[in-house]
Amino acid sequence: MIDLSQATVDIITGQLDELIKKPIHSISPQALSKYENEYYLEKCSKSKAMIDEARKYIPGGVQHNLAFNHPFPLVFTGANGAYLTDIDGNRYFDFLQAGGPVVLSSNPPEVREKVIDLLNTCGPSTGLFHEYEYKLAKLVSELMPSVDWLRMFNSGTEACMAAIRVARLATKKKRVLKMGGAYHGWSDQLAYGIRIPGSKFTQAHGVPLKTFKYTDEFFPGDLNALERKLRRNQLRGGTAAIMLEAIGPESGTRPVSAEFVQGVE
Repeated sequence: MIDLSQATVDIITGQLDELIKKPIHSISPQALSKYENEYYLEKCSKSKAMIDEARKYIPGGVQHNLAFNHPFPLVFTGANGAYLTDIDGNRYFDFLQAGGPVVLSSNPPEVREKVIDLLNTCGPSTGLFHEYEYKLAKLVSELMPSVDWLRMFNSGTEACMAAIRVARLATKKKRVLKMGGAYHGWSDQLAYGIRIPGSKFTQAHGVPLKTFKYTDEFFPGDLNALERKLRRNQLRGGTAAIMLEAIGPESGTRPVSAEFVQGVE
């Protein structure tokens, strides 16, 4: 079990703080060029050709930012367990796992067989109710005592938008406090304080500043900072919701302790 006690988190964040104080050592242009030529251009030529063609029809050549890569995105045609295979036949360890949701690894046969059976009997979607919706909701509620009801969405962005709307309806309040550096989807109102705590609106290009009228951030792991924001919001009509990544921003890149999460509750 992962140790997320305050003592352990303090050690990790201390090491991170020391790390960022150290000088930055960049790869020399010569070494980078050599790697680009010897690996990407020689061993990934089919990927380059497809991405060059895809850029004619897709902004940047890919549909999701996770796929961006220097000097060009790679095109993957196979995924199995902990491995990926690109269009040129190169094999890779898959440390990304689709950004987190592929918790059972890629393409496990038990899941694949069930999906194929569902496609054969019902198709990908009817727009109506299916028995698996009930079965999944029941299973999650049984495994997680804190979950009374389960509503599924197409993406985390939609789920966060819905959570805020429900919170505002339930509390009759408008303001939202989110953990600085945490990612809660890319809806306009939550494109605030992403990746780096304290960055506020600086990475929200294309979003009008007035969109953040009811959004603010608090520093991860700091209950005092959160309490100050809550007290200030109380003078402005109150807080509808507090949003956080329970293990810390950017999927735990800067971890927070179990004591902090309990303190938020």
